[in-house]
Amino acid sequence: MDEFKGKITMKIAFYFIILSSLLPALSIAGKRTTASIIAKEPVTMMDLGLIKLNSVLANKIYPGLRHATIGANYNVRRGTIDIKVSKPVKKASRKQCKKTIQYAKNIFLQISNKKKISNIHRYFKHEGTKYKNKINWNDLANNIVITGIVLTKKNYQHSVYCQSKLMKNKVTY
Repeated sequence: MDEFKGKITMKIAFYFIILSSLLPALSIAGKRTTASIIAKEPVTMMDLGLIKLNSVLANKIYPGLRHATIGANYNVRRGTIDIKVSKPVKKASRKQCKKTIQYAKNIFLQISNKKKISNIHRYFKHEGTKYKNKINWNDLANNIVITGIVLTKKNYQHSVYCQSKLMKNKVTY
């Protein structure tokens, strides 16, 4: 008889634990909305900066980059922000690729007293003060890689790829 009471007590305790663990979820389930779920997801400064940067790049026409497609993403392996510029041309050449890179650099660079100054940090900065003294915003420009792709309209196999860092003059093919 004691063994039977023990089994019933164990079953009751088991069901009680299951029910009590479900009750909070049931009461909260009605309050969960898509907006409340999204509101709890973290967004990094990188995520927000790339969204701002891509939005501006996609909605503006820049000198020398008419009909070009421009986009940016974060390269986790290299720790760089990669900006890709694809420009359709009649006949692709290294010279055109280098010009495409230079036009892309002009979006983010200004010359002041013969010194290059980048404005790319504006897309990644935010109003908060937590990182004010921890981040060297001038260093961000050293981690920007621009890839130029000049595409021959008739035959994409004759396209030319080139690459350069934002703050460097060297272009590789």
